Amino acid sequence: MQFFKLTHPEYQSDQEDNSRNPVMSTAAYRIPGISCDLCGPWSSSDRLRVSLPSTADDFFGVRFLPLMDWKLARDEWANLLHASPDDLTPGAELGPPMGTCTAAIQEDAVHPIPGQVWIGSRVRDALVAAGLSGVSFAHVDLPADCGEVEMWELVVHGRAWRRGSTADSIRLCEVCGRRGFPSPKDLSVDETRWDGSDFVLLDHNPNIIVVTDRVAKTIGANFSNLVAIPV
Repeated sequence: MQFFKLTHPEYQSDQEDNSRNPVMSTAAYRIPGISCDLCGPWSSSDRLRVSLPSTADDFFGVRFLPLMDWKLARDEWANLLHASPDDLTPGAELGPPMGTCTAAIQEDAVHPIPGQVWIGSRVRDALVAAGLSGVSFAHVDLPADCGEVEMWELVVHGRAWRRGSTADSIRLCEVCGRRGFPSPKDLSVDETRWDGSDFVLLDHNPNIIVVTDRVAKTIGANFSNLVAIPV
């Protein structure tokens, strides 16, 4: 199976990047981060697209809890969010995606940060029509200065591991379980540990989206500011 990295085209300058991606993700609610006695305070880059409870004060802003306090609170947070405790990671962004713009969106896709991809209606319709697996779509809340567009965030559910990578090899801290992504240019997929989805995250890393050739063929050269690069 040929796999691809789903990303933006190569830009010639930061100015072109900013011009084609005039967006910023704004997240007000997060799972608290962890303050580890060994490795210090940290947060993941995960995004959990669930509805926020009517009382979400525990999740507002950025804060860090000692490891044991975090573990004791996790089940209560999961109940509030109607989510599995296993899906809750330190610092994970919560609620529907939201953003602001410095100019109207002109592209079929925009990339607020690495791994976060917002797509327009044409792309979404094509992906749905192709019957691709491992992805859902979260509507992005955007103000009027973003233009008359509707955007959806790609929410990737598929999972795979890289060749030679294990839970032990990506663990940075034996106390709190903090994870890393060593050798980030290595995106080789171990097909024996791939769940078969068309959209996957490798080694639990939310900052890179890897897709199958079915997705790459659907994207092709049909949409602006969105490419699938062989890995």
